[in-house]
Amino acid sequence: MVGSSWGRAAEFESKAALEDVSDTDIHFSRLTGMSPSDIEHLRAFTVNEGLLIVIRCPKRQARYHHGKIQPKTMATGMLCPGLKSGEDGIVHIPGGGMQVSDYDLMCVYRIVCSGKYEKLFFSGISSEVKRSSLTVEAAYLLRKVNKDLKSRFQHGAQDDYKGDGNPGVRMSKNGSRPDRFAIFNVGTIDYLPNPESAKKFYAKFGLTWPYNDQGLFSG
Repeated sequence: MVGSSWGRAAEFESKAALEDVSDTDIHFSRLTGMSPSDIEHLRAFTVNEGLLIVIRCPKRQARYHHGKIQPKTMATGMLCPGLKSGEDGIVHIPGGGMQVSDYDLMCVYRIVCSGKYEKLFFSGISSEVKRSSLTVEAAYLLRKVNKDLKSRFQHGAQDDYKGDGNPGVRMSKNGSRPDRFAIFNVGTIDYLPNPESAKKFYAKFGLTWPYNDQGLFSG
């Protein structure tokens, strides 16, 4: 089993290398569960647009399925509350069908000068209604970034959603695996293994961390 896992990883990473994806982006995919080419695209996108983007990572094994299986949609989340992917990164939908663990957009900021960022509101115009329209700027950026992603973003930024359905973040408690985060900061990438490290990152860069010590959304 271990041998087959190594073989699968080697084949996957060799294919990414043949597509001219850098070793750095391939390694980052091991940590985050994201597609190596999506990582490359997001780095370039954040440079071109002057953005800092925070993403909650999918399961690590999901990296093998991006571009092959549709990412988990908002509709699936609303129809099947609490439905999560397995360790293989695949969401098995009741009644049949599969979707891959998606990239959860947490927040988007624009750099205004060295070390200073301005928040871009990236939820619906009505922040308490899940499926309300995004602002014009957010909708434009979402269309632009999604155009070249293997696994497209399925919704706006969780940090900006003030409704009761905000899922918060899963903390490092009671032996459960915490949420992990990928940072794309004007082309620079960083991996944060838990919400505690994410909170410190937000504080360091002057971003608003909207979750309490239990991981619940507090606005």
